[in-house]
Amino acid sequence: MTPSEQQQQKQQQKQQQTEQNHSPEQRPPMTKSVVATEDPGAADVTAEDQKRAAACNGSKPHGVSDDVPSADTQRESERDIKSASPLDEVLHVEPPRKAAKQHPAMSPPPYVHHFDTWSLVNQLQDGGFTKGQAIEAMKGVRGLLAQNLSVAQDSLVSKSDVENESYLFRAACSELGQEIRNNRRLQDEQIRQQRTHLQHEVDILTQSLNQEASTLNDNVRGMFNDRKMAVREEQKNAESAVQQINYKISTSLGSDSKSEIEGVRWILIRRSAMGIFFMAMLTLATVRYATYVSNERNKEAHRRKEEQQLLRREAGKRDHTSAADAAAILAAN
Repeated sequence: MTPSEQQQQKQQQKQQQTEQNHSPEQRPPMTKSVVATEDPGAADVTAEDQKRAAACNGSKPHGVSDDVPSADTQRESERDIKSASPLDEVLHVEPPRKAAKQHPAMSPPPYVHHFDTWSLVNQLQDGGFTKGQAIEAMKGVRGLLAQNLSVAQDSLVSKSDVENESYLFRAACSELGQEIRNNRRLQDEQIRQQRTHLQHEVDILTQSLNQEASTLNDNVRGMFNDRKMAVREEQKNAESAVQQINYKISTSLGSDSKSEIEGVRWILIRRSAMGIFFMAMLTLATVRYATYVSNERNKEAHRRKEEQQLLRREAGKRDHTSAADAAAILAAN
């Protein structure tokens, strides 16, 4: 007899003892005959469901003790799990050990399968399926779950691989960071050396420039002093020449100006005398013309006055009536 058959037989015995110990109200509707019709995986699921239900109700199934299993039992169970399919490995996972009695909010939840076969069969029966149909549907769901679990196990990456990759990545990152720091340190050292070299060259150039500037300053200062002395000599020569020219101008202008001033003075005296004579003659002519004009005006006024007197005298002798008045006077006469 293989180990899997021995385990199935043990589970069937546990199932029979559990059914005998349960009352009629608490006995599950799936009987031993139903379990017998299922395959060995279904019996395993039923036994695990009963254990979980007993753990939830606070009681333990018959034949299940709280003692820790022995080493031989653990080895046999591990050997059976390794020889079974992936679904059997999932279904044969041991339930969590009974923890100390704590507050419901603080106590960890009991171990839960991926789905409850017993509840699924009951729900399918409540929905109108027969017992056989419900069991077959449960088997199909379990097969799909086993297939998907195998695909997931094949496709997913293990935690050890992830840890190894992360460790390698962190090691590579640390190595890269160390290399970058070393390169940066080397670059900083090279830049520092270049800076010191450039600073040394700059100091040398500064010293040479200062020396050249000092020499140029001395040369320019000497040239400036020489030019200043030459300019002073030129200024002295120009001042002496100007003084000579001033003396010559003063002497020549003094003699010439005296003669010219005398001639101009006589000319001015002559012209002033002629102007005075001309003004006197003009004044006399103006006076005589004014007297003549005043005499003429007096004569004209005297003549007009005489004419007015003559007109007054002849005014009484003349007939000043109009022609119409004269005709009227004649008609009246």
